[in-house]
Amino acid sequence: MSAQFNPASNAEAKPEAQEARREIKDNYEAIRADIADLASSVKKLAGSEFGGVIEDAQEGAQMRLGQLERSIREKPTQAALIAAGVGFLVGLLIVR
Repeated sequence: MSAQFNPASNAEAKPEAQEARREIKDNYEAIRADIADLASSVKKLAGSEFGGVIEDAQEGAQMRLGQLERSIREKPTQAALIAAGVGFLVGLLIVR
């Protein structure tokens, strides 16, 4: 079977094709808007879920930093020796 070109059927198909194009464009715009809404919802959810986790991590880090500062003030010689030892080990790793 071979397809034949029929100008009469082609003229009838043009309005149908234009309507199909409009439907495709409308559907595309609707999908695009839905995806934008979904992205916004995911962003809000991630912000609310991970925002608390980040705040907790920051508070924990600040607390540990305060503890470290207190321990350095209480035992400065020990802190200096530990820092020198860590620096020495890091130097050995870098040289290799």
